[in-house]
Amino acid sequence: MASISSSPRSVEDIFKDYNARRTGLVRALTYDVDEFYSLCDPEKENLCLYGHPNESWEVTLPAEEVPSELPEPALGINFARDGMKRRDWLSLVAVHSDCWLLSVAFYFGAQLNRNER
Repeated sequence: MASISSSPRSVEDIFKDYNARRTGLVRALTYDVDEFYSLCDPEKENLCLYGHPNESWEVTLPAEEVPSELPEPALGINFARDGMKRRDWLSLVAVHSDCWLLSVAFYFGAQLNRNER
């Protein structure tokens, strides 16, 4: 996963980061859905869908560093792909992506002090 340059330093920056990551994930699950679907080959390793702060998205293996720089998205999104209807699988990935977005926002928020919040 491409690393982020720095952590958001204010509530407004966290919101901008959240919106940009969400835009990337929505793009993956809507406009780029055919490309996203093909990248999630069940024959590959445990894959994750990442939204980046530059509104892009990426399907890749989870970060290798422990602990990772950010909370990890749902692991192994590719395994259920062929066992479910396409729409149901995309809905499942969307739910996991929403949870990941919130966990990233709360991760950044936890780093703010009382005055910054």
